[in-house]
Amino acid sequence: MYKSTFVCWILLANLLCVNASWGQDADRPFYEYPGDYRQQVNQLKSDFKSRFGYELLDMELSWKPEEIKELALAFSRLPDTFLRIPGVTGIYHFSKLRAAPEGMPVDDIPAATFPSFQTVYRNSDLSYHVEVDDQKPRIEFYNPLFYEDRNRFQNIVQHEMAHIFDTFQGFLSFSKEWMKIAKFSLVHLPALDGRPGDDYLFAALNDPEVKHYAPVSTRQLSTYSRQNLQEDFANSVAAYINYPYFRYSHPERYQYLKDKVFGGKEYFPKADMNYRDKVINDFENAVSIKDWDAVISIAREVGRDYESNIESELIGKIEKTLDNSPDSVRDTKLGAASCYLYNPGALNIRRNLIRKKRVVLQKLLELRRCRIMSRRSFEKDLALWTMRSIYFFKSKGKPQLQFLDPALPVAGARGFETRYLWRVFYEGSNVHVAEGSYKVEGVRSGSIRIDLEKSVVGVLNLPAKKPLILELGAQRVHPREFKKLNSKTAKIRFVIQPGFNYEAGINPDIKVVYPERPEFGNLN
Repeated sequence: MYKSTFVCWILLANLLCVNASWGQDADRPFYEYPGDYRQQVNQLKSDFKSRFGYELLDMELSWKPEEIKELALAFSRLPDTFLRIPGVTGIYHFSKLRAAPEGMPVDDIPAATFPSFQTVYRNSDLSYHVEVDDQKPRIEFYNPLFYEDRNRFQNIVQHEMAHIFDTFQGFLSFSKEWMKIAKFSLVHLPALDGRPGDDYLFAALNDPEVKHYAPVSTRQLSTYSRQNLQEDFANSVAAYINYPYFRYSHPERYQYLKDKVFGGKEYFPKADMNYRDKVINDFENAVSIKDWDAVISIAREVGRDYESNIESELIGKIEKTLDNSPDSVRDTKLGAASCYLYNPGALNIRRNLIRKKRVVLQKLLELRRCRIMSRRSFEKDLALWTMRSIYFFKSKGKPQLQFLDPALPVAGARGFETRYLWRVFYEGSNVHVAEGSYKVEGVRSGSIRIDLEKSVVGVLNLPAKKPLILELGAQRVHPREFKKLNSKTAKIRFVIQPGFNYEAGINPDIKVVYPERPEFGNLN
């Protein structure tokens, strides 16, 4: 009896407390947005359209005031040639990309530009076509964009606007002049069931022997600009606006953009120095005044596009600075700066700082770039990545394999050697008809071309007119630590067509074909 009475009193007390809490919530004022929220959003949208010429359209998500303000800041740095482009009426706000191929991860994609296009050689008029898809011209921005810091946010927005500008300028990225500057060449890709006289696709391939393509943002893979002409062009535009060393590291690209895209508008003052001298001068000045954040910025800019000689000098200067008595702030900043450099000496700097307890590892790992370059990131993630943009073709009659390996620069930076293993099968068979390997040492760009005849085990004899499957993987081996890491395997399907010419001529004419849409006006 006593026990039951006690429980009842407890329940009653709890109910009274709950009622009291409800009463307090009822009296608590709700948050009210200062002013008329919808009116403010509409006014910001109206101001944006008046200033830049584009309407901000609510799709599944509505534009927020802070998003519009950040977008306006990014657009304010664009040249006038990028504003009020006829035919581009709207900028869309979605949660994520909807038009992705099946199976493609989209959660981390910040933006996309439409329309898409395909590249086809038409035998009917013996010409290369860029055939623009029948889609409304637009830019779509997705949720991940609005979680980026301001610098990356602006870089992404300006990159996408470069794509739109390119589309409405007849694809400057496919012009003879840009292809020559950017060092891309065309390769023909026959259809699996192709016959003599049929149309066929073509692609623009980067040159693995060329060291420098457009510098990449800190958000992108190191091989991003090598994917195709359009990404190289858009990254060059973003570099022109945002990267102070671009005019020195890529003078031909810079001059072309200054003349053909930006109408002479420049964003950084010119110094009468070459690339190496400019970097070293800036670095020494930053060290002399102990501006360690400037040192990090310089390393970040240099690390956008690997330049071995400059990186070697910077490593030496960082080591010399660290010879002084320990300083926790300086040492942490210099350790962070080393994360942007691919030279293997940068890894030694971080290891020595950590072993001597001058820098705390977790402090370095707060920086995204240091996490990417870390042992855990490489061994548990990057080393598993598959090869990308894989092409089989023939050059002067010899079978070639070209692809991108985004993890290769980090592998070299961490002292790993990479061996690429390839095998060719008949479609539907588990018995391979050819296999081979190709070894790469040191820090490389991530663009690889393999001569299959030189790398094959035995004699290469690939059958014609038969559907074939090529498997490609990478094995990373550390010569001192005896670690062996294997990537996931990538596959492509191809057919060798007898007599097919894979190689395009030098500087071919490329015709852009637009759909019959009012947005494209008289572009055809």
